[in-house]
Amino acid sequence: MEHLSLEIRKGVAIVTFDNPPLSVMTPQTIHELHELLPRLESEEVRAVVITGSSDEFFVRHFSVEELDDSAQGHGAQWEVSMIDVLLRLEALPKPVISALNGTAMGGGLELALATDIRIAKDGPFRFGLPEISVGILPGGGGTQRLSALIGRHRALLMMWRAKLCTPSEALEIGLIDELVDLDDEATALDRAIELASEIAARPPLAVAHIKRLAQTSASPVTKEMLQLEGKLFGELMATDDAKRLLAQVAGEHRKQREGK
Repeated sequence: MEHLSLEIRKGVAIVTFDNPPLSVMTPQTIHELHELLPRLESEEVRAVVITGSSDEFFVRHFSVEELDDSAQGHGAQWEVSMIDVLLRLEALPKPVISALNGTAMGGGLELALATDIRIAKDGPFRFGLPEISVGILPGGGGTQRLSALIGRHRALLMMWRAKLCTPSEALEIGLIDELVDLDDEATALDRAIELASEIAARPPLAVAHIKRLAQTSASPVTKEMLQLEGKLFGELMATDDAKRLLAQVAGEHRKQREGK
């Protein structure tokens, strides 16, 4: 049975995870995501949304059975590295949004952390990286991305204590970006598609350049990054999209100045 399905709606690619009954990720999941990446990288796709098919889980976590088999020395062979696949997903020059329709722990949350935006539906769900409970650590980028997102100290305490956040707690600490109210008829997927469609309507090269610059920004600010920003600004000024949009807004301002 395939774990991932793909649907494209007006430039928005919707990747849905489904692996009943436990909704856990396995090496097969990572392999299938790797196989989907060329399609997600294509110009046909302007934004990506990743979600789960269950009403309870986004991706529950990585398969404990698979990890146990690996610890005993007879686990499945990985065709591709989870680290490499998530790095490639993270580097897509377009918005990638997680629609967290339920609980996401361990490898499931690591997948969400590799996306640009995380939207959750309120409910009896939990988010966290509790790998220490079975004597291991987050091995799919979790220690790095969680620390970068919510701060080193808070991430350290979460992982050491195997703490799981409620959706409202996750919103408060910045683990998720938006929370759809429980009484709202919309789902996390509905809101993710709405936001993806909004960004997908923007000039794609500008979207790509902004994402690249934000991901590689440094603190304190460096002259090298400021020069790169200026260079990409100049490139965008020469595009048809920029010329058209600038002319529209400038024309409106000229009319206002002339009192028309």
